[in-house]
Amino acid sequence: MVLRSFWAYMLGYLILVVRGEHPERFINLALTRGVLLWDLVRVDSEVLLVKVYARSFRSLRHIARRARCRIRIRSKRGLPFLIHRLRRRRMLVGGGVLFCLLVYFLCSFVWTVNVVGTRRVSPALVKRMAAAAGLRPGVLRYQVSGRNVADYLMQQIPGVAFAEVDVRARSRIKIVERVVPKRENTPCDIIANKDGMIENLLVLSGSPRVKEGDIVKRGDVIISGTIRPPVPEAKSANAPQSPAIRYVAAKGIVRARIWYRCYGEAFRSELEELKTGRVTRIICIKVDQKEIIIKGPREIPYRFYKLKVRRLKIPEWRDITFPVEFVTIEAEEIRRVRLHRSDDEALRLATQQACRKMAQRLPAGVPVVRRYLKLVDAGDANLVRVVLTVETLEDIGISRKLQPKQGRDGSNQPEQTLEGIDRG
Repeated sequence: MVLRSFWAYMLGYLILVVRGEHPERFINLALTRGVLLWDLVRVDSEVLLVKVYARSFRSLRHIARRARCRIRIRSKRGLPFLIHRLRRRRMLVGGGVLFCLLVYFLCSFVWTVNVVGTRRVSPALVKRMAAAAGLRPGVLRYQVSGRNVADYLMQQIPGVAFAEVDVRARSRIKIVERVVPKRENTPCDIIANKDGMIENLLVLSGSPRVKEGDIVKRGDVIISGTIRPPVPEAKSANAPQSPAIRYVAAKGIVRARIWYRCYGEAFRSELEELKTGRVTRIICIKVDQKEIIIKGPREIPYRFYKLKVRRLKIPEWRDITFPVEFVTIEAEEIRRVRLHRSDDEALRLATQQACRKMAQRLPAGVPVVRRYLKLVDAGDANLVRVVLTVETLEDIGISRKLQPKQGRDGSNQPEQTLEGIDRG
């Protein structure tokens, strides 16, 4: 279908109006003579719209006479008819061709150079280096190689890790800057930020103060940044001087078992407030201590209810305060019902409450190792209380800078000397 429409447009086709008492005879005679008709539309009993190739129109005149029908060309479509119309408008065709050539010529130049992706590197520096490589406004874009400009930028600008150059009329330079890793040289300790039991300990720098299986509390030093020299067994006059104490930035991985506990409780028998759906609204104006009810009853017609009060005061004007206040009171009726739960239902509600509290306390993404649920004696026969204990495995090590240490002469000697400095 698509191919036939394409060839019909390329060869040219006509939309004909066929009028007669029997347009079916016209269709049958055309098909027997090998004339192709398509997109037949019946307008009424005597009018028919058809499409036919332009080269077959002459043969249809004889067929129309035999079928006692009249044919009229409604419209001419296709490339040949378009070319025929354009021959009479040579200035229009010439102007269109000239416009296309002018647009092509103007697009052959670089008009602007945009730089994206820079944070630390100056965009002006990138443009200056690109201009030195040949990419600047006003040059022919076919004379500039984007790959060569990108290589030049990566060689000349130290902070550029990767560059992508798209050479167009509006050229764009995409910069990916180098990520310089931060070197932590400040001496520090690794301390525990939570109470727990050490499960795994990997020391990368510093001296360990605990071992696997030890119980630590929050603030305890796990890996110390103070490295002390080994104590010699015996001192002699010719023995070399012991090396000085070194202070480094402690590094390591500390994973510990942490326990969280949450309580949940539920009553076997309790009063519960249920909403009935009935609401009473009272609108009044309060002037000083006097209330004027505009809408609603003077008293709330419910025995048990919940109130929602909204107040609106007139704003001050030129330091004048108006003692008028609009008050809207909504009273929602509630019904108190005593609920009786079985032991299993009370235990289930208490467990759900403990689980909700635990979900709020646990850090996101922490793996849970084990869960414990224990029924606790609450001292009340009507109360069911449970305690939920969750054991997790977390990284508890955080850095803490070393504090200044006071020397023998009373001066402060900060423990922030660089690693590897010996006593001179």
